[in-house]
Amino acid sequence: MAKKYDIVYLVKDSPKNEELRYSLRSVEKNFPHKKVWFYGGGPRYLEPDERVHLAQREDTKWHNTTELIRQVCLNPDVSDDWWLFNDDFFIMKPFKGMEAIYDGDLYRRIVQVENRNGMQSSVYSCHLRRTALELENRNLGVVNYAVHMPMLINKEKALATIEEFPGTPMFRSLYGNHHRIGGVDMPDCKCGILGQAFDEEGAFLSTSDTTWIRGSVGEFIRERFKERCKYEKF
Repeated sequence: MAKKYDIVYLVKDSPKNEELRYSLRSVEKNFPHKKVWFYGGGPRYLEPDERVHLAQREDTKWHNTTELIRQVCLNPDVSDDWWLFNDDFFIMKPFKGMEAIYDGDLYRRIVQVENRNGMQSSVYSCHLRRTALELENRNLGVVNYAVHMPMLINKEKALATIEEFPGTPMFRSLYGNHHRIGGVDMPDCKCGILGQAFDEEGAFLSTSDTTWIRGSVGEFIRERFKERCKYEKF
């Protein structure tokens, strides 16, 4: 049986978030844990074990993520090791432990992003490139840990990474390469485009706003987790 740690969701302060509702249902059913924390905000109709409301004022969502992670790691009430979750992570099978997951390297992700944009750079691809260069300047790997699956974070190591790379976005890849955590190379489970195939037998799934509302993957997840969980007030 997998060892239990706290789960921390980094969430916007929004009045509605149905992906988060179903993510919580999947966690309660399939992912052994201690406490569930919301950091940032989250709708009031969902009630985690603990909630820490923090204004998110940084330049980009990636910088906001890093600041939220720093705050998590400074909280003595959060377990020393904790699972990093986003609201669009769905646990589709009983969890029995996992190695770190990565998807190729950062330069491959840059090519994918810029091809999708017609070879035009974006804020995202620029952040990816900056992260890769920062890692290379320290003779570290450029493995892409920015996948839509839970990641186990150690507080001490996370704070060391944030101190080593001040202001650099893309925390997951910084953390994984800085501490050489290794892991398993496998495709990201994110189903972000309508009509995109997804693995109905996979252990994890993730959606975009579009595929959650109108995609077959969103329908598949909602059908799987029909029953309310203890984290739902209504």
